[in-house]
Amino acid sequence: MRTLGLIGGTSWVSTLDYYKLLNRGINQSLGGLNSCKLMVYSVNFQEFKNHFDQDDWAWVAQELTEIAAKLEKAGADAIMLCSNTTHLVADQIISKIGIPLLHIADATADCLRNNGIHKTALLGTQFTMEHGYFQKKLLEKGIETLIPDKEDRDYLNRNIFEELTKEVFTPTARQKYLDIIKGLKDQGAEAVIYGCTEIPILLEGHNTGIPSFDTLQIHVDYGIRFALEG
Repeated sequence: MRTLGLIGGTSWVSTLDYYKLLNRGINQSLGGLNSCKLMVYSVNFQEFKNHFDQDDWAWVAQELTEIAAKLEKAGADAIMLCSNTTHLVADQIISKIGIPLLHIADATADCLRNNGIHKTALLGTQFTMEHGYFQKKLLEKGIETLIPDKEDRDYLNRNIFEELTKEVFTPTARQKYLDIIKGLKDQGAEAVIYGCTEIPILLEGHNTGIPSFDTLQIHVDYGIRFALEG
């Protein structure tokens, strides 16, 4: 079995799910007492959020690259960034390490294509929705992306950083997300991507009216396949 190097803490809430689901998935595949071979490096999210807000992605790339290199040196066979937003600098990290980085948007684009989706809504932080790196991966697979309007993007970004990443999930926020999804469905979205790894926790068990794609679970499944290939 290959060893996965996780860079988490962005936020710790979703990193818990990465750890749980990767181990559960390996055990379901192999049985017995088998679990996933993991190395976890958990960062202080506040330090990263400060640089997000300053649009200082060079610092973010440098920090994550150094962490990825440490995990590689320690024996990791691949890197997984445990958030969508940090994939904004994935290409910079890939160029500096000698092991694969399992990209969340690549895995998601393949999943949507395999399900026959041609136009999708994308929800996440403003960085994920506005910087285009996720949309580029989808477009490479022939998938068009719709994002909410500016007011709704601002709401989602505030809610993610002020509530979801602090493990606060309220009925008011849940209804707002469902309303935003309905609006994008009315614009022609055939599906919705939960492009923030805490959104699936908020909307678990709730009907969005269109197929939903949980990037955390998709990414986990991608990691499990990679781990079991070795």
